[in-house]
Amino acid sequence: MKLERLISFFSTNPSARLLAAQHAPYVVFFLHQHFKVEGNLALPQSVLQGKLSQFLDNVHETEPDILRERAETYLTKWSTGETRWLSRYFDSQHSESVFELTPQTEDVLKFLTEVLERTIGFVGTESRLSRIIHTLSDIVVRGSDDPQRRLTYLKAKRKQIDDEIESIEAGKAVSTHSPTAIRERFADVVSDLISLQGDFRAVEECFKTITRDVQKQQTESIDSRGDILGFALDADDRLKEEDQGSSFQAFVGLILSQTQQDELERIICQLDEITELAMQVDGKHRVKGMIKSLSAEAEKVLRTTRRLSSTLRRLLDSRTSTTRLRLAQVLREIQSHAARHAEARPDIGMDVFTELDLLNVSQRTFWESPIEFDDIDIKTDEPDEGDRLMAFRHLAEMQRLDWESMRSNITTLLNASEQITLPGLLEVYPPKGGSIEVLGYIQLAHDDGHDVDESQIEVVYIFDPDSDEVLRPYEIPRVLFRASQPQSIQSGDRSDE
Repeated sequence: MKLERLISFFSTNPSARLLAAQHAPYVVFFLHQHFKVEGNLALPQSVLQGKLSQFLDNVHETEPDILRERAETYLTKWSTGETRWLSRYFDSQHSESVFELTPQTEDVLKFLTEVLERTIGFVGTESRLSRIIHTLSDIVVRGSDDPQRRLTYLKAKRKQIDDEIESIEAGKAVSTHSPTAIRERFADVVSDLISLQGDFRAVEECFKTITRDVQKQQTESIDSRGDILGFALDADDRLKEEDQGSSFQAFVGLILSQTQQDELERIICQLDEITELAMQVDGKHRVKGMIKSLSAEAEKVLRTTRRLSSTLRRLLDSRTSTTRLRLAQVLREIQSHAARHAEARPDIGMDVFTELDLLNVSQRTFWESPIEFDDIDIKTDEPDEGDRLMAFRHLAEMQRLDWESMRSNITTLLNASEQITLPGLLEVYPPKGGSIEVLGYIQLAHDDGHDVDESQIEVVYIFDPDSDEVLRPYEIPRVLFRASQPQSIQSGDRSDE
């Protein structure tokens, strides 16, 4: 920590300006509430402005002299100039500007959360020391390709596991963490999760910095198609090979692993069984939503990398316009020479490729697991004998439709009128076969070329075949029978239905 860097940080860094702002508590509370507590990665301007207006009204009820300007003014101040506590941009999903937290604001929220909102109220020294020892051991063992060192480590772990298994099988008490150790480790998990959720803005900023550097190199390079193409390909490699990009790609592979997600879900569900964590309601709520929130954060970063890759491709297209013009001129010269030597063609040829497609693996969307349906035990159903006889009785009572008589009813009414609706026809010729006969008229209208409009619904009332005194409503499409319609299916065609 050098004095010069501290002076520069406190005088220029937006994080320091936010902590030293006149109304910092109100600003921090508002941003934390609507981005972190509500789990919003980004908010459209109209939504965020409405939330800020309501927040200001609530503040003015008790503090009328604080934050007296309009909500729109504050959003502009917080996203421009030397503050830059919010990032403002446009995307294809919204018709207005969108706001998200900057990496500097994320740092402030992480710092204040760690200082002011500790879940357990103490520093877990023992758990952190254990984690440091475990991490150092993992680095030493898995950072070396020495097979003997790896075998020694694995044999020691196997002996430890075997000893514990033998102890449990012998009926000895199972060793567990103390209540304090459990709460320590859970607090560390929540703290790491909060920190991880805030690190994504820094990852995005790193990707943007790499892209700006590549754009600058392309701007200063010569107009060589090979050089421009090389810069574009190097950009994609740098996005993946830098420490930030490499770590992020490994994170994406981990969070998108269905096996890993299932195992994590199983572990999270078992947290409710630990009595020592019964009071850690907020922490457990945050942990239970970690898969969804981390997946959303990762998807947003991937959208950024896809957008940056698209920008590089557009830049490549614009920079190669001169090369394409030159290529078109060369092709015209080749065609001219070929035309002059058409009578004595030389035995040679060439292939010219004028387009090159650039693809980026980051353009691939997240894989989504298929919908899982609950298994239902299908039990053998023993129908009642009375129900069986009733079903057979209904089957025996079913009557065949008299298609010739139905078509004759339509023709008779159309001889007296240019057109008639299906409800009008049913008033003159009430259906004897119930709703099935109504369906038959609709089928005849469709077959014979009459008007059947499914976008308009009409209601007809038909007597229930089981009770002549009950009228039941049925919704049907609007059917209009018109005179002089060609009959595409004759009456004999329906005799077998």
